Amino acid sequence: MVPQSRFLPAPLFLALLTLPLAAQGMDPGDPDYDPLEDDSLWGETVSPDQTQTTSPELTFLLEEPDRTPHHHQNQIRITQSSLEDGWADLRQCHNDVAAIRRMVIVYNEAVIDELQVESTRNIESARAEGDRVDLRGVQEDAEVCVTARMKIVEDEGDGVYRLENGPFVRRFLDGYFPMRVTMAVSWGDLDLRLAETDPADQEGFEVVTSDHGFMFDTLFEGELRTLVRLRNSH
Repeated sequence: MVPQSRFLPAPLFLALLTLPLAAQGMDPGDPDYDPLEDDSLWGETVSPDQTQTTSPELTFLLEEPDRTPHHHQNQIRITQSSLEDGWADLRQCHNDVAAIRRMVIVYNEAVIDELQVESTRNIESARAEGDRVDLRGVQEDAEVCVTARMKIVEDEGDGVYRLENGPFVRRFLDGYFPMRVTMAVSWGDLDLRLAETDPADQEGFEVVTSDHGFMFDTLFEGELRTLVRLRNSH
């Protein structure tokens, strides 16, 4: 998977950097050394012929695939200051991460701040730096959780606020792998309600609401982009 973070609208892209780059003789002591171009760091990945589709078109899955899919969990907390400056608190966990020697989770630098690794399981090392989290020695049943500030809330006027995320995607070469995404957005006692989601609530994309927030849960292939509108209740 090759990250395309230059134009992602939100920091929710998993990048498995597995290109067979010819750089085995690179010297980490060289000032021009780039670990992303060091082929000695890479491990084996699943074969692209194990993917379910070669199309980026979004398809919701109604049954779990044979192989447990990567689960991308997000908790977003909106405060009064979020409505004023757009910045919300993010806690994000990646579960059932593919076992690989190295993985990089890439975010959109323009909308992410204070990125930190909160916890890991079955991962030798995890380091947050700038707009990415660098994972080394990812083993079976791995998990990594991060926290950050994310600029995601856009004031559209007339008491309406817009949140966009995506694309959520797991891709290797021309193949797309199944992925599960869960997102919970809470606003506490703020006078807000969920006005719209795109995709809308449907089979394969379940939306649950309350007076204090909402969540969606989905299993899919291809690329998922989401749009949410919140509205003042009065």
